[in-house]
Amino acid sequence: MAETGTSRGDAGPSRQRVRLRVAGAWSGTLEVSLDEWSVEKLRTEVSSHSGIAKDCIKLISAGRILKDEVVGTADTRKTLRELGIGPNSKLLLTRIAPPLQTNSVDVEQERAERLARIKAAADAMSKRSDDGRFPSDEFDLQLENQSGEKLTFNSETDRRALVMGLMLHAKARSMLEQGNYQEALEVLGMSEESFSLCDRKFLEAVDNVALLQIDTVWCLFMLRDIERLSVARERLARARDGLKRSHGPNLERLRVLQGGFCPELALYVRLELLEGVVAYHSGQTDAARASLLSAQEKFEQLQISDEQVAALAQMGFSMKEARRSLRVSGKDASLAVEFVMNERAKAQQKAEEDDRRQTERREQKKYGKTVGGKGVDITKLNELASLGYERRILAEALKQSENNREFALEMLMNPTSYSTLQASLLENKRESVDSIALAELMSMGFSKDKAKKALRGSTDTTQALERLIQDLQDHTSEGPETESKQRESEVSAASASDAALLDNSISPESPASTDLDPRDEEMEEEIAREITGDPFAEYDIEVSKEGDAISEYLALLNSNCAPFTL
Repeated sequence: MAETGTSRGDAGPSRQRVRLRVAGAWSGTLEVSLDEWSVEKLRTEVSSHSGIAKDCIKLISAGRILKDEVVGTADTRKTLRELGIGPNSKLLLTRIAPPLQTNSVDVEQERAERLARIKAAADAMSKRSDDGRFPSDEFDLQLENQSGEKLTFNSETDRRALVMGLMLHAKARSMLEQGNYQEALEVLGMSEESFSLCDRKFLEAVDNVALLQIDTVWCLFMLRDIERLSVARERLARARDGLKRSHGPNLERLRVLQGGFCPELALYVRLELLEGVVAYHSGQTDAARASLLSAQEKFEQLQISDEQVAALAQMGFSMKEARRSLRVSGKDASLAVEFVMNERAKAQQKAEEDDRRQTERREQKKYGKTVGGKGVDITKLNELASLGYERRILAEALKQSENNREFALEMLMNPTSYSTLQASLLENKRESVDSIALAELMSMGFSKDKAKKALRGSTDTTQALERLIQDLQDHTSEGPETESKQRESEVSAASASDAALLDNSISPESPASTDLDPRDEEMEEEIAREITGDPFAEYDIEVSKEGDAISEYLALLNSNCAPFTL
């Protein structure tokens, strides 16, 4: 049997074929020539027997990925025997994604740029979501613990680190669900880095760090990165400790938090599968079997029949509601109905709370920001409104007092300071313009200063636009030189005005606003879409891949194949 670059043995005993056992994505035996075949030839034969494309095949022996190694000249590859494969060797076959046909340098650069955009957008959003400060955009992130209580922070660093970590984790989970495991792994690393900057007591109030550990190991497993799974044991141990702290040793705390329902089964299927996989590759077959059997038991509990789903669907529930409710209720139809109705009521309550918060934000924008960059505290404003003062004068008092209720009340009761508040309101009214109208005119290419000037002297946006057009025509008629100077003046004014915020808008921090940097709105929208606020989303895992993997590894254990140790 002759093969270019692989055959170096003479005819005789060295050409004798041996049978090698293959397990994993395909199971069977192959007759191979250890002294003639290269890894390339072996992959070709495995492909022809398994039906798996050669480019999608990864072969592992004794914990080592088999790759062709060149010796001597460039046309000579090591034989299987020279790579350490013997008559008693066993091979693990895993299926991988086919290689991209694009220029690898361009792909890597594009991937690196996208990851940098994700990190920068998450960082910018975390800075703009300062607790108590004026929201500078439509994103309004509320941080709560497992009990639904709002988290309060002693340090802005802790708040930002936690916010950024949560946003990056949400983005990574979206990538993971799409099968983009390599990028998900890198974004999970960014998220873990952000969490590491946060005080541990805040991390212990949520289960996100434990879930991140599981997601990281799941990515490694789906990439079939056997070598990197060697560090997974510690990650899984931290995940289990974190879940025990959040859910209770016997999940009793989670049961209380979720109203007696059990949403965690799918999560523990994945955790115990991964514990079994790591134990198997560490040579701990008894521990591997115990973990895999436990995962299999939970997996079977999650299997819902089409008839059960159809029965709930006939009651007007969606397929997603039906499947989720049957899972968390242990397939009890009456409890499933109760669960859906409870969730719908919570969703309605949340929608009403969101509407209320949006109304407050719109009112805040009317009043402007305090010197410290915060919005007027609407709760304190409502409390003071019972005294009979006009809301605008109350808001001005709170704004000038940095939301100090007692100081604001003193300003209202003192005739001199009250007159000062009224004067401030008159000045604000003369200077203020409609922020939406201003943005509309600026989008047409007019500088901020010119647009504001036109709006102040107009009754509406249409009249302001007419004034701007007339002004532009007047300058154009004066000649090219005058027009050129005018344009230079406009550019200069526009550049200077970029450092100022729109009237009736809120600064994210201080006068040195982060909004001076251009926003990556596309990426921010992409990240925001991943933050659903759904408390069950991280537990509501589709476990078909887990079921296949459990069967695969139990088959390996039952076939008495020697573990591929790490």
